[in-house]
Parts: sequence; C-alpha cells; structure tokens
Amino acid sequence: MPIPAASDYGTAQKYEKMELRQLKYFVRIVELGSLSRAAKDLYIAQPALSAQIINLEKELDAKLLARSVRGVVPTDAGQSLYLHAQAVLRQIDRLRHDVQGATPSGPVSIGIPTSAANRMVGPLIELVGKRYPEIQLRIVESLSGHLHELATNGRIELSLLFEPVPEAGGPAGPDDAPHHRAAQYQPLVDEHLCLVQARGHAARTEGGRTEGGITLKEAAAMRLVLPGRANITRRIIDNAFEMAGLSANLLAELDSLSTIQAIVTAGQAATILTPSAFVGPDVFNHLSVRPIAGPSLVRRLYMFSSEVVGLGTAAEKVAALIPELIGELVKSGSWSGATFIQR
Repeated sequence: MPIPAASDYGTAQKYEKMELRQLKYFVRIVELGSLSRAAKDLYIAQPALSAQIINLEKELDAKLLARSVRGVVPTDAGQSLYLHAQAVLRQIDRLRHDVQGATPSGPVSIGIPTSAANRMVGPLIELVGKRYPEIQLRIVESLSGHLHELATNGRIELSLLFEPVPEAGGPAGPDDAPHHRAAQYQPLVDEHLCLVQARGHAARTEGGRTEGGITLKEAAAMRLVLPGRANITRRIIDNAFEMAGLSANLLAELDSLSTIQAIVTAGQAATILTPSAFVGPDVFNHLSVRPIAGPSLVRRLYMFSSEVVGLGTAAEKVAALIPELIGELVKSGSWSGATFIQR
C-alpha cells in the first residue's frame, strides 16, 4: 500500500473538524436565502448559526456566503460546497437506509413542465402513495429551463425536461454542452406538435385528432397564440418556420397554457402545441387537433438528475416509477399524441 504524502495528512487534518451539522446548516441557509429564516427553521439561535458558518469558512479557507438584494447567496466557492454537501447528505441518507433496511421515506422534490404535469401528476401521486406511502412528493411546475437550473443547483432532486429530439447520430442527451456532462438524461416520451384550433375547421376523430392535416405554410397564415420565446416548444416552432423561410402570424405570446387554451377555444386564434397541453373532460369536443405535414415538430421529454448532487434512496425509488407510469399512460391512451421510448 502506498504511503500517503505529507500533503494528504495536512488536508485530512485541515478538514477533520468539519461536521455534518455544519453542512446541514449551510445547505438550509442557501435553500432559504436567509440566515434568520434558516435559524428559525433549524431551531437554533442566529448568532450560533452564524458562528457555525464562520467556523466552516475558516476550515475551508474560503468565503462561502455573500449578501445581495435577494438576501444571502452562495459565492462561487459556496455554490461548489452546496452541491457537494447535498451529495454527502444524500449519501448518508442512503447509508442509513441500507444499514437499517428501512422503508424509503421522506420528501422527494421533482420538477415537471406544465403539459407533462397535466397528464402525470395525479397518477404519479397515486402510484407513489401505493408503493411507498412514507414518501412525500414535492412537485415544482415550471418551464424546462427553470427546472433544469433548479436540478443542476441541487434545489430539486429530479426534473422532467422537454428538449428537441436530437438529430440522428447526435449525443444521447439534449446537447453536448459541458454542463450536461455531469448529468444523467433518460429519454421518456416523444410528442408531435400539432395545429390546434376551435372546432368547425375539420372533422373530429377519436382522441381529438382530425383527419385533415395542415402544411406549415397554411399554419403560418393563421393568427397564432404561442408560448413565450423562452419556452422550448416555442423554440422548436420558430426553428421550423425559419427553416421553411416562413414567419408566424403572431397574435400574442403567453406562458400560461390555460390562457392559451381559453383563447383558442374562444376562436380568437389557433396555436401549435401538443394534445397534452389541453385539459378538461370534454376539451376535444370544442377543439380540433391537426397534424402538421412537412418538417418534424417533435419534442422529447427526459428525466434529468445531477450526478454531482446524486439521489437519495427515496428519490431513486420515485425515479424508477416514472418510466413505468408514463409507459402505462401512453399505452392506455391517457397521454394522446405521445410515443413512449422503450429503454
């Protein structure tokens, strides 16, 4: 066995006083963005909490927190510690679970884009409740870009993200940028974007889809209400129009799917979305859904987790249920217009 270098002993001695409770305190401060709120949440006096962080900064020889208009935020060094502290605490959770053989329990935070949430949040809560009654889901509904940031920074453990379908021969994940390399992406389902408008423009068939398709040029001539430009679905639409040398006849852009649905149902405009974006028991009695011929307008739903932060035991169990659930929803027809991706 090689003898550790003197520098290794120095490093070990430097950090030997670091305690798990200091990491827990630090993580909670970053999550709440406030020393006072963290002190109240942790049932510890604020001066004592501040002293623990000062000791942690001395041990690491780095400034970890800074004040800003948003409250207390981590410095670059603090952000690095936050990610690694999350990983350490979750690893301890897994160790405790494996040693004790306990039933998975505790909170699991997961981000889900709105249209996917329309289809799966209720069934997911029901399934987790049946399989793992000691797990409590914390669901964040937002745009894919925001959810990716939350998951990358360790604020949530899992996230479902929409991205364009990768080109043949391209990388397995959404892109090959460096920030994706320390992450896991599991493809779940593909959805085709369609032209959705008020009934009366084409004969309806089962599932809300109509017999008559439409070209991208015809769609571009209609008054459209579309998601905002930060939305991945909007980026797919804009890219298709650009590639075809077309521009959208835009009435309005909105990030609220419910408002888009109301405008389309009222006949004020059409939209380009997936059937999963629309909710209501009789929604397709009022709307027609027409496939768009020509360029493929497809988005893919991935399950994302950060390899740096890692997953706790409870989150791993939930992650294993999600593909099973989505496969059943697609197979049963509850997620219309979607193709499940077998792994």
